[in-house]
Amino acid sequence: MIDNYRQSGLFMKKIKLYVIGLSLFLNQLLLAGSAHSQYNSAYDSVKVIEKVYLHVDRDSYFAGDEIWFKAYLIDALDHLLTDHSSNLHVELISPSSKIISSRIIRLDGGLGNGDFRLSNNIKSGRYKLRAYTNYMRNFDDQLFFSKEIAVINSTDSSEISERVKYVENKFQVSFFPEGGSLVDNVSSIVAFKSVDYLGKGCDVSGKIYSSGGELITTFRSTHLGMGTFFLRPLPGLKYYSIVRGADSTDIRTELPRSFPSGVTMSASINQNNELLITTKTNPETLALVSDHELLLSISIRKEVFKTIPYKIKSTITSFVIPIDDLPDGILMLTLSSLEDLPLAERLVYIEREAPVKIKIETDKLIYSKREPVAIKISLSGDSISEREGNVSLAVVDENLTDSTSKFQRTIASWFLLESDVRGNVEDPSYYFDPSNNGRLKEMDLLLRTQGWRDFAWKYDKILFPAENGFTISGRLRKRSWNKPIEDSRVSIGIFGSGPTLLTTVPVDSSGRFRLSGIDLKGEARLIVTGTGKKDRLRGLINLDSVIYLPPKVSDSLSLVLTLAESKWSRLKTYYEITESIKKKYKLSDTISLGEVKIISQRPKDAQTMKIERSRSKYGKPDGELVITEQMYSYTNLAEALRGKIPGVEVLSSASSASNGVTGMDQNYKIIIRGAGTINGATNPLLLIDGTPTTFDDLIVLPVNFIDRIDVLKSVGSSAIFGIEGANGVINLITRAGGPGYIPVNYSKNIRISGYNASRIFYSPQHLPDSNSDYNPDLRSTLYWKPDINIDGNKEVILNYYNGDNTSSIRITAEGITSTGIPVTGKAEYEVR
Repeated sequence: MIDNYRQSGLFMKKIKLYVIGLSLFLNQLLLAGSAHSQYNSAYDSVKVIEKVYLHVDRDSYFAGDEIWFKAYLIDALDHLLTDHSSNLHVELISPSSKIISSRIIRLDGGLGNGDFRLSNNIKSGRYKLRAYTNYMRNFDDQLFFSKEIAVINSTDSSEISERVKYVENKFQVSFFPEGGSLVDNVSSIVAFKSVDYLGKGCDVSGKIYSSGGELITTFRSTHLGMGTFFLRPLPGLKYYSIVRGADSTDIRTELPRSFPSGVTMSASINQNNELLITTKTNPETLALVSDHELLLSISIRKEVFKTIPYKIKSTITSFVIPIDDLPDGILMLTLSSLEDLPLAERLVYIEREAPVKIKIETDKLIYSKREPVAIKISLSGDSISEREGNVSLAVVDENLTDSTSKFQRTIASWFLLESDVRGNVEDPSYYFDPSNNGRLKEMDLLLRTQGWRDFAWKYDKILFPAENGFTISGRLRKRSWNKPIEDSRVSIGIFGSGPTLLTTVPVDSSGRFRLSGIDLKGEARLIVTGTGKKDRLRGLINLDSVIYLPPKVSDSLSLVLTLAESKWSRLKTYYEITESIKKKYKLSDTISLGEVKIISQRPKDAQTMKIERSRSKYGKPDGELVITEQMYSYTNLAEALRGKIPGVEVLSSASSASNGVTGMDQNYKIIIRGAGTINGATNPLLLIDGTPTTFDDLIVLPVNFIDRIDVLKSVGSSAIFGIEGANGVINLITRAGGPGYIPVNYSKNIRISGYNASRIFYSPQHLPDSNSDYNPDLRSTLYWKPDINIDGNKEVILNYYNGDNTSSIRITAEGITSTGIPVTGKAEYEVR
């Protein structure tokens, strides 16, 4: 953690280099005179920057538990939920930085939810959840969300804690002049921060001395090791500090050097709720810059939001900006030359309105075991729009939540603070609790001492595009040499538990093809087939990888433990007891078999269910052909159907004359007796798993992929399909899971994975006549509701039952309003 503040020191070194270059810049101004270029505000632009947050049900888990999470994706500029990306990658990372499980969650309007099930043999340790979109990778991993969790398993000897290396100095102090640097004869505010060997703020006091040994001023930390003092450096002098820690240990630390020329910048919110910006300089610098225009840029996450021409007319120059013209959150003010040489920088936090909170009320404060609980949820706010939003709620045993701090990370602290500044933020939600009267002053103190995250775009172009669904791409070429096929196309079929997708995509001049925006859930079979002229199956298909390659895991575990060792030992003992009870009654963390009435009924196999879904519109067909292995030798499905179902006639261009044309090159026509003829067309409506498709797919689709063929011959049977079914209907019902590999070059047959469907949280009802009364209820997460819509003044009422554990219960709700305000709320009650 100390390394994080050393990295913050790089920000200071960078500013020093800027100011060292100031004399060169001043010379450039004098040489340029009035010939310098004018700034055009039209150059200002903001790239799309996404932020993601996971609300996780708790902080500590036992082996075999479920991890439940809700995802929120916003546009960093306005904090509104965004549909810029639809795919969210969520990973569970082991203590050794290995990805042990991953999910792809579908985001609908920036919202999504999912879960991980921990294995029963997972080792104890400190794990991480990591979440990101593919587009975020253009910024390296700076925008990724990560959260540390503790996993407890009594069957292994792993320890939850790690030994921390001994550090010679028990604390370290860093100094941060406002605006970036000290300037001779210019009075400035200097902020400081003291951290211990764990990176946590620690209280200190100290004295500032000049290099001549004169006592200049004293200081004392006011919040988490942070504080400020004034200093007016004199030419030719250096300054150092003697800082005393809580254990009376003294250390000496040099202050940043002062420069003979330069500009400092301060910023604050005045009584009129305006952003007051003040620049200071000395007479020597003023004589050089007073006639030259500078630029004051306002950035959000390192992207310029607004640029204002600025002139320094005196040693102290001030002006104001209405905060209504600025976005909420952390902004960076940069004073620079027209040549983009930064002279001073300052971070500020803008909060136009008081935070909106989620109000949570329980019908009681003390409950009995298995007693029903009623919760009321609403949003506080001045307008109806602020009282509308989407939230998620978790009710958990307090023993499995992080109690190391009263002010844990929340959706507000992450979106508005932690995701924007460098390093760990201690007690992050403290700065967003309206009950803390000094929170904004201390937020400003924090921003003086922690640098901005590096949100630099890492590449010259977008290497990682936003994902909205899944993509199938590749190349079709001639089989014998690496050249594209003229007049070719590719048929793509995806067959899974959901609706079947069968389509044809064009091939470009280089042989490339691409199908994007595929909405796929779970696993499916993918068949890609190449065709040339006259729809002949030919060529060699090369598919691009359909396996997502995740970025490297670079985050390290924090030195601050999620669980105190005493609590870890207590939970380990508790886990051993509850695990023995669960094994006895065959229970899980969230679902108990005894809590569900099981009716003795043979379950339907996947193929039977698929047939029923495919026939949901018409019921029993007029004719049916079951495809057997003996039929796999047929060239296509039309040939397999020929002569098999009475009243169905299959005609082809070569059926009456032998001209050497193969089945792949024939033109087929199917006539169903009893059906009408529309506009001279006789071909019936073709369906695949109940979904309409083109008639050509009857020839392209492999025979061994089909389980059976349904035929609707009568008008009464096909009437549900309207005029399109007037010539009859043929429904191709595919095999559940798909067939084996098709050993041909012109086709690829592989299994692919789509979005991971989230399981539904089960909460038992302990009714008097319920079987659940006979089984222990040892759930650690009593209730999880990931998708709660709050509408204006209406309250949302939720109901669930307590379990058998006597404990303090913590309720946590997090979400975001329709106006982009992140909100959170907490409540507690007792079970005795």
